[in-house]
Amino acid sequence: MIQNTAPHHLHAILTRVRDSGKGQYAEGWVTVLGADWDSAEFSKRHAEVVNLLSLTVQQLQALPERSRGRFMRYVPAWWGAVIQPKVNWADNGRAAVQIVGLDLLDHLESAADIISGNLAGSEGAPAGADLTGISRQCQEWVELLLGLDDADLSDSLKGQLISQLRHVVWLIEHVDLFGEARVSGEVSRVIGSLAQASTVVGNRDPETAGKWKRAFLSLIALCAIFNTGAPVVRESIEVGSALVGEIATVVQDIQD
Repeated sequence: MIQNTAPHHLHAILTRVRDSGKGQYAEGWVTVLGADWDSAEFSKRHAEVVNLLSLTVQQLQALPERSRGRFMRYVPAWWGAVIQPKVNWADNGRAAVQIVGLDLLDHLESAADIISGNLAGSEGAPAGADLTGISRQCQEWVELLLGLDDADLSDSLKGQLISQLRHVVWLIEHVDLFGEARVSGEVSRVIGSLAQASTVVGNRDPETAGKWKRAFLSLIALCAIFNTGAPVVRESIEVGSALVGEIATVVQDIQD
């Protein structure tokens, strides 16, 4: 089974912290996340681990009742392993091996396998592996946005979109750590934001609107291929977008 879901990567991270051989929780996390303790980068990377846990809980909620009930009882313990709210992470008396028990890791991996089976080929368990095209497209989007003036798009909205696109690129650069599902989820969020912004750009310069439309459809096509043709969060695309019909055609062409 392909290990491509959020819980698979959460399991891998917690296992690596546990097996790091470090004498403190903090040292174990620093080793696995590859960022200095107390740095903004460490906080950013650990926040992504929390995102993996959040996605795991969301996906468990989508399982059949029996499976959902069996695994949800372990969520507080998994949360405790990630957050450790009652202990000092820098305590020399708490070796990283104590951060989580093997039984909890086994249950997390079992949940991941079931989620993967239920969500195969979707945003939550994408089957694609080549993220180079998506990264390149996001970087091209950043250049496109930087080239727009205030008359085309406000600075605040432009800044938000650029931040989201750069975060996708960052996740792709760290896909071995946080996984394909995080990339897929963030790309869907970006598509939703771009779809809503398209209603603003579409009422401006026709040439700019044409460039926006072509880049938008290209990103949709790449995302559809990555998710093996699965629909990309319909709700986020439909909000305020006049391109849904053309997007559907592109996706259908890929599926055929």
